[in-house]
Amino acid sequence: MLQQIAFIPQHQFHVLINFKNDERAVAVLPNEAGRFRVVDQGKIIAEVNFDKNSSVTCCQGRLAPGVKAQLESQIKNHYRS
Repeated sequence: MLQQIAFIPQHQFHVLINFKNDERAVAVLPNEAGRFRVVDQGKIIAEVNFDKNSSVTCCQGRLAPGVKAQLESQIKNHYRS
């Protein structure tokens, strides 16, 4: 049986993302396996992997290329500091 690794609300951080018509803060919840759950206004909009090449790949949900690029940059910045 596979063990599912839980997302850790205590380690969440918020990032400001510029969507097409507005700019909103979204919550990013990490887990220990390098997957991030992206929550916008209480709704899960995506789950992404942050791979060894330091790039974000969507595994659930759909993000516009511009939003994905912003999210990738924000995750890198969060862990760099």
